[in-house]
Amino acid sequence: MRALMGGSLLGMDMGEQAVRVVELHRRRGRWTCPHRGVAQVGPGVMYEGSVEDIDGMAAAVRQAWSSSGSACVRVALAMPGAALITQAVRLPAGLPDEQLEILVELEAAQYMPFALEDASLDFCILGPAGSGEEIDVLLVIARRANVQRRLDAVKVAGLHAVIMDSEVLALQAAVVQGGWRDLPDGAAYQLAWGLAMHRYAG
Repeated sequence: MRALMGGSLLGMDMGEQAVRVVELHRRRGRWTCPHRGVAQVGPGVMYEGSVEDIDGMAAAVRQAWSSSGSACVRVALAMPGAALITQAVRLPAGLPDEQLEILVELEAAQYMPFALEDASLDFCILGPAGSGEEIDVLLVIARRANVQRRLDAVKVAGLHAVIMDSEVLALQAAVVQGGWRDLPDGAAYQLAWGLAMHRYAG
């Protein structure tokens, strides 16, 4: 999903058992992880990927951030795949942005089991399709309330969420890069690592 880039960035894995954070640096093609931290999440704070106790999650987020030793307050988050609806659609090419967004909303409404006003919707253009008169577009849809609870927990913790990604895409990015494997418990930090890589995306 869309991001506000520039400056340091923490990748944050907000899970049912623990919150993990990672800050990455890259210099001359080499990745280092100067800051990482973890905090346990209390029972009932998150259920099936949804934050049920915002204050409880905020406390875990704050503790994980503090244990990392990082001064960065900008955070990249992700939604679990089970909480997202993704759908590729084909739309006319060459439309003004306003018309494209209207068409995207109309297409998205067909795949949502809830009202459009209850949705958090994003999309990206995958590229031209067929003869070039159409484009393939990937829709990503989530319940607005589920997204907002994660954002609220980060805000209550005193941090600032600037990216909301898909866990699946962040994990794929981490697998390709692979640097997390060098950490003693690297597998546990794979998602946070993939999210932290957004600092260098673009």
